[in-house]
Amino acid sequence: MNSVRNLVQRITRRSRSTSRPKVFLGATLAVAIGITVVAFPTDTATATGSDSKRREVEALADELERLTERMDGLAEDYVEAIALQEELGLEVQQARNELAETEQEIAGMRGTLYQAALSRFMNGGRNSTLTNLLTTTGSVQDALQREEMTSIALNTGALTTDQLDALAYKLNKQRQALEKKEVEAEKLAAAVLSRQSDVELLAAQYEARKSSAQGELLTLLRAEQSRRESVAFEEAKRFANQYQSTQQKYANLPKVSARAQTAVSVALKQLGTPYKYAMSKPGVGFDCSGLTTHAWGAAGVGLPRNSRAQYYALPRIPKEAAQPGDLIFTGNPIHHVGIYLGGGRMVHAPQTGDVVKISPVSWYKVVGVGRPR
Repeated sequence: MNSVRNLVQRITRRSRSTSRPKVFLGATLAVAIGITVVAFPTDTATATGSDSKRREVEALADELERLTERMDGLAEDYVEAIALQEELGLEVQQARNELAETEQEIAGMRGTLYQAALSRFMNGGRNSTLTNLLTTTGSVQDALQREEMTSIALNTGALTTDQLDALAYKLNKQRQALEKKEVEAEKLAAAVLSRQSDVELLAAQYEARKSSAQGELLTLLRAEQSRRESVAFEEAKRFANQYQSTQQKYANLPKVSARAQTAVSVALKQLGTPYKYAMSKPGVGFDCSGLTTHAWGAAGVGLPRNSRAQYYALPRIPKEAAQPGDLIFTGNPIHHVGIYLGGGRMVHAPQTGDVVKISPVSWYKVVGVGRPR
């Protein structure tokens, strides 16, 4: 937000310009005429101390904002990893089910071959053939068993060599696929734990840094954060008004869903609910994508569980055409999402230590707007 940063710098320069040391006229005249006087203290030390304190507050506010950005990114990494882990878990289970079905099919085939072999034996077949079939401990790919089984199956019309080969090939492929997915699942589980640890560590750093502000510094920090938010609200509203005047250009965009107001209302009912990463429980805790998932889910529209997946799943529209109910995405890579309310405002679950609330849209950070339907 270059314009906000410039505004802060201008305010800072104005503040510094009003804090320059003052020269007392009386003291100057006294020196000029040679009169000994007691020098009155100037406000130089006070001004220097004020400047130093202001710089400290601004630096701390900047640092907390940077930590918030990093936490958002790590938290969404964690949520994304959890979603992938769930999907992979389903794939692993499906692979196991398919493998079991193939093994049952092979078991049924062996029963067919057993009956064929028994029939051959009872009608004068070779004893060695029956013995090999009845004592098999290997797979259907064992060369001798396959030869014997195939010979019997072909003679009795029970099976064909193509069926045997296809089933053996299928079994091997399924086993390989399952093994690969299980390895992926183990790696992903480790990644999930790592992301969780990173998020918790960074959250602890954030809280420690925030708690370091005590007394006057804490008061000044809160005032600075409030000032920045007020400036951001004004700027967000100004841009929203500008965008409103250009919306006639976007006549061919997807229409706003009739369910948008329901989603907005549901989200607003959660104002004050604590931020909890990887959570989507009304009245208990939400992260950013958890809130959007809950709100639009209550309106009858299913969304993926993390902000990045939501961004790619939705029709995207220009930010100038954003309407209430649209999802506002920020970050590169995307790590935050909120529900647009209009007038440059959005409702969202912002960060650790905060609650679901209405905030200004940082338009310069917006990388995309999605429209659930």
